[in-house]
Amino acid sequence: MSEEKTQGGVQSLEVGLTVLDALIAHRTPMMLKELAENLSMHPAKVHRYVVSLVRMSYAKQLDDGRYALGEQAWRLGLSCIQRTDTIQAAQPMIYDLHRKIDCGLQISKWTSQGPLIVQWIEPNQQVSVITRVGSIMPLLNSATGRAYAAFMAEDIVRPLMEREWQQKQALNQQVYPTNWEEFLALKQSIIGQGAATVSGDMLVGVNAICVPIFNAHGEIEFCIAALASDLHLPIDFKNERVKALKETAADLTRYITQG
Repeated sequence: MSEEKTQGGVQSLEVGLTVLDALIAHRTPMMLKELAENLSMHPAKVHRYVVSLVRMSYAKQLDDGRYALGEQAWRLGLSCIQRTDTIQAAQPMIYDLHRKIDCGLQISKWTSQGPLIVQWIEPNQQVSVITRVGSIMPLLNSATGRAYAAFMAEDIVRPLMEREWQQKQALNQQVYPTNWEEFLALKQSIIGQGAATVSGDMLVGVNAICVPIFNAHGEIEFCIAALASDLHLPIDFKNERVKALKETAADLTRYITQG
């Protein structure tokens, strides 16, 4: 056999996974030289493993030559997230909320690339939603993104937000908040309300309200966003559906922190 064997394992597989680990740990795509330096390996050797990772869709090469995680890596990560104990344990309460408010529900977890949608529960009413399971949500103009941005550490979210602002500027697209100072004002409002909202920002006529669920360390464990038409789900914190959403978030936080 061509693989170099170690006791109870295959060394070449372990090296390949080490290369994959380096791509996972780095928040942005990497050039081959940068990846090799990170691993303290010869570029030619790293290239052989990267070619195999690309062939199996665990990595991909971008147009500028840099390497990034591929679709199979994202599927693996998503599969792991969907099986986390907290989200699995929360399913009865999540589906009970769905029955109460009859809105689309998006469950998300934080990743190094931003909020990742890991579950989508369809409403009985028709709502056109283009962000499905596996989508990374923008921090600036999605309710989910704004919730994470408001309740997470600024040194984690700000670099991603700055990148979004640069992308919007390059495309000559308007977005709110337009800069860090505007976001800080919005952040105080979100923290005060305990939820982030958008109205028609991503889809005309569709409102979204996102609430965070916290763990025992006071960090976001996951978020739940409700989506529906502006008539069915008004941006009104006295509305019964909105109150049910916030109550469920509070109940889930208590369940996770005390359970």
